[in-house]
Amino acid sequence: MATALKKPLYNGKKVTFDEYQKLKYDGFQYEIIKGVMKVTPSPFFRHQKLILKISYLIENYLEKNPIGDVSIAPRDVKLDETLTYQPDILYISKERFNINKKRYVDGSPDFIIEVVSKGTLTHDAGQKFNDYEKYGVKEYWIMNPDDLEVSEFYYLIDGKYEQFEPEKNIIKSRVIENFEINLEELEKNIRKYEVLE
Repeated sequence: MATALKKPLYNGKKVTFDEYQKLKYDGFQYEIIKGVMKVTPSPFFRHQKLILKISYLIENYLEKNPIGDVSIAPRDVKLDETLTYQPDILYISKERFNINKKRYVDGSPDFIIEVVSKGTLTHDAGQKFNDYEKYGVKEYWIMNPDDLEVSEFYYLIDGKYEQFEPEKNIIKSRVIENFEINLEELEKNIRKYEVLE
């Protein structure tokens, strides 16, 4: 009977993206930041439920409007040889499907959603924000599962992120044309599955 590894084998290891692709799976998820592998923490229930609900809404929309494709973590996004993230949700337009490889995404998705947790908020709103802006991710949502009202929404204009706001609790994507989410309904939907402990 196989036993689960208790410690990640590669946390802190310096690698290129090609070296990372050849490593044996150790049961942990990693991102590569400045060429160094870092373990990503396991998410809480509400975090996962929010990812599932949003990705379902996008997938359902794309089935009726086949203009692109949505994926959820863990899926490696290679921004360069020393920078690889695993966004919670990513969207690639049909015109850019060539970056969607079998094992990873080779370049910037059109749209990324990160669902924050206490341990990732600074990183998602800081380093990732800067990197997604630098590498040309056109739209970036930073969703707060504990309070959707404080979520932030950005669109890339002339190489810089500019924040845009929901209108009457409805957030409209600027990349996925005519796609929108009612944040109040989303909150109600997540709350009915709330886990207290």
